Amino acid sequence: MNQSPQHCPVCESVLRVSELSCTACRTRLCGDFPPPPLARLSQEHQSFIETFVRCRGVIRDVERMLGISYPTVRARLDAVVNALEGALTEPTVAPDNPRRHAILRQVEDGTLTVAEATKLLSEL
Repeated sequence: MNQSPQHCPVCESVLRVSELSCTACRTRLCGDFPPPPLARLSQEHQSFIETFVRCRGVIRDVERMLGISYPTVRARLDAVVNALEGALTEPTVAPDNPRRHAILRQVEDGTLTVAEATKLLSEL
């Protein structure tokens, strides 16, 4: 399975999708689109999910396809579930968001109250 790069090759920061395009009508959408939760998982976890779904969740078939034991399938499934739960609870706003830093600087400078900053941060 091909996977798009997840981290910047220069600084290792998480990459975000900034443009989507239609090959049929050539429409282009620009913005800041977070990757879907499954795309945030490691390549190993994504491969396991692909195998698990292709086997329709039948653990015996997953065992056969991957050549591993039942306890190993269960352990990998538990690891994938934990990783997916983590991806689902990750904040959608990157901590290094420049707007977030500007708001926090305004609180430090005293030009913005904590209540105002909380409201602005929740809108990001």
